[in-house]
Amino acid sequence: MSNSGKDSEHSDEKDAAEAADHHDHDHDHDENGEIQSHATANEIARSGLRSDVLVLVEAREHCHVYIPLSEDLPDTPDGERIEMEEELTFRPHLILNQDESIFAVAYSDPQLVDAMQSALGWTTSEGELKFVCVPTQVALDLAQAEIEGEVISGLVFNPGTDQELILQHDEVASIAQGTAIPLVGYVSSMSDSTEEETQVLEGAPPPPDALLNALEAAKTRHPDLMDVQVQTTFNPERDREPHLSITLTVIPRDSLDRQALADAIMEEAAPHLPAPGYADIVFRDAPN
Repeated sequence: MSNSGKDSEHSDEKDAAEAADHHDHDHDHDENGEIQSHATANEIARSGLRSDVLVLVEAREHCHVYIPLSEDLPDTPDGERIEMEEELTFRPHLILNQDESIFAVAYSDPQLVDAMQSALGWTTSEGELKFVCVPTQVALDLAQAEIEGEVISGLVFNPGTDQELILQHDEVASIAQGTAIPLVGYVSSMSDSTEEETQVLEGAPPPPDALLNALEAAKTRHPDLMDVQVQTTFNPERDREPHLSITLTVIPRDSLDRQALADAIMEEAAPHLPAPGYADIVFRDAPN
């Protein structure tokens, strides 16, 4: 994710936060088994599942991240851990996307910055790129700030790497306040390993007649489609709110392209979906 660099000033008032040099790493766990490494918490949260995002929530105070600086911090010794007993003001690099949205950035390890530094030409006061090492909570606070009257759209951990985690503004706000929510941009791209937790909501409003009619008509156009069932469901690990699930009972042929069928059904259903405007497609094999 990224197209251009941007920088601005941020003021942090957290007491007793710490800065460190580029090679200082936390241990993964402490003596109580709590995750101490942001890299570990970040990797777990990339599943998008609520219980995994909770790991990032719990780690935000004691894990540290590195924020690249566009301007050097005066009177801050390089390579030494310092106690920030008063307000720390720093000017970080930010990412400006093609749609003009602005994202804050932070790294689990400063060595991960190489790709972005090369692409965007990041420097610190026109010299060697430097970082401020702060608790993860500080990066979350930064991503909720206003920059010259513009609200930051979110936060990217480890941008430009295969460890990238993109948090939208509402996700940042929730995690910063100590609440885990599913990261829908990630759970939607994973195989469903939590199907047993999906709850069918009894007493929910019935699906619109227009939707049911469209799905019934679809059965005549897809010979492998035996039956269609529509229910209102909620999976606390993957969902933020109840929504429709469309179960397709199909003949389990080797030649069946399930993804193509799902796309076709969703195209026909989409104009008739009630709020929140999306549905899950679930396959069920017909008995022999």
